[in-house]
This record gives sequence, C-alpha cells and structure tokens, in this order.
Amino acid sequence: MRANFLRLKELLRSEFPGQWSGIDGANYPAPEWTKLAGNVVSALQMFVMILVLVGDSFWTYIPGFRGGPPDIYYKMKDNPALALIIIFLIIPSYIQSFANSGAFEVFLDEKLIYSKLETGRMPTVAEIIKALEAAGLRRGR
Repeated sequence: MRANFLRLKELLRSEFPGQWSGIDGANYPAPEWTKLAGNVVSALQMFVMILVLVGDSFWTYIPGFRGGPPDIYYKMKDNPALALIIIFLIIPSYIQSFANSGAFEVFLDEKLIYSKLETGRMPTVAEIIKALEAAGLRRGR
C-alpha cells in the first residue's frame, strides 16, 4: 500500500506543481479493542505453550481446577493440530482483519476530499484529480 501512496503522491505533485505544502500518508489507527484482543490472544498462546511443556500437572497449580483439567483441554489434546491452527492462525487472523480498516482518505487543508470509508470503494486517479480541482487546485501551473 505504501508504494501506491508514493506513486499517487508523485502524480499529484506533477499534476498540481507548486500547490502543495506537503503530501502525507499514514495508516488509519486501529480500534483500541483490537489491541486489547491481540494482547489477550498472546496470553492465550503463551498459556497453550506452557500447557504443552508442563502437561496435565499444570492444572493442579491453578485454583479451582484441583479436580483436573476442563473438558476443552482433553478435546485439545485429542486434536492438537486443529487446536494449534485455531489458536495460532485463525484467531489472530480474525482479530487482525478488524485492525485493517482499508481506509483511504484524501484531505486538502484539513478538509475531507475523498473517503473510502464513506463510499466503500477506492477512488480512481481521475476522481481524486476531479475532487482536488473542485476544491480549488488548478492543474499544470
């Protein structure tokens, strides 16, 4: 994505020369809950690794599990490949999908010119140029 931004930046500089104080691009901030969810998943992954290394005796050290591990633990032991795929691949990918907004927004002097979040699609270069011309920039100066 960064390469696309850099190509667009150069195109806009050539189409509207001398009219820019700066063209900046940055990633849209991820929602706060995705950061928390990522930390929870990391803790879950560490817990699973400890279980693999220590085994069934680990449960005797956890209050409330003196009677033995929960049923899900035995299900994970019966299907270890599936459990590891879910914990280390599927769950983190699912959470990451919420962190990537796919946002693409164009601002001119802090005024929103185009928003992919509002339209639901990426603009064409012609649409960006047209929006900038409508905002008062003139091509080829």
